[in-house]
Amino acid sequence: MAGQKQIDAELIIFDLDGTLIDSSEDIAWCANKTLHAIGEAEMPVDVIVGHIGWGVRPLLEKLLPAKSAQEIDVARGLFLGFYEGHLVVKTRIYPGVVETLDHFARLGKPMAVVTNKPYSLSVGILERLGLSGYFKIVLGGDSVANKKPHPEPVEKVIRDLSARPERSVLVGDSPVDCEAAVAAGAHSIGVSYGFRGAKELEDAGCEMIIDDFAALKGILV
Repeated sequence: MAGQKQIDAELIIFDLDGTLIDSSEDIAWCANKTLHAIGEAEMPVDVIVGHIGWGVRPLLEKLLPAKSAQEIDVARGLFLGFYEGHLVVKTRIYPGVVETLDHFARLGKPMAVVTNKPYSLSVGILERLGLSGYFKIVLGGDSVANKKPHPEPVEKVIRDLSARPERSVLVGDSPVDCEAAVAAGAHSIGVSYGFRGAKELEDAGCEMIIDDFAALKGILV
């Protein structure tokens, strides 16, 4: 873990994919079903996972750089249709997540999720995995005008839960999480076990990087 300090947190915000859950195989399956449906070659899981974090449309734009905006719209509709029926086939909660969320719930810490995944899919996954009860607010990529790395969704959660930016924390696995937190005036903690890795988080200016979700119990007080 890079950094050992403690943060007096009155609000904890989490990213979803690559932070609370490993959804890589289900997302890759849906992406490849979409590619196959439009006559394109399927891609290795690691290539697809390398583009997760910015939302469905940016994922498809990266996988299909030669396609027009209209063709991406069609692909996005196909992807969402596949995903709605394949939300938690292989998706799993990362080790330490439930016990850590229980810990913060016992302390009375308000918690929220800010993800670039569409809201309905995010809520569906959280409900099916038994995680939805932990969070006061869930914002998806379509919940506000701007997705992460823009600070708008982070700022909205801080405002709606009457917290202060300097005592709010965003935990995520991607540079977009670190950048959104910094822009909102909040603390940023990166998780190295997710989809991006420690180097990208360091380069994005994450305040701290942890290798194990449960380490948050010793950091956020």
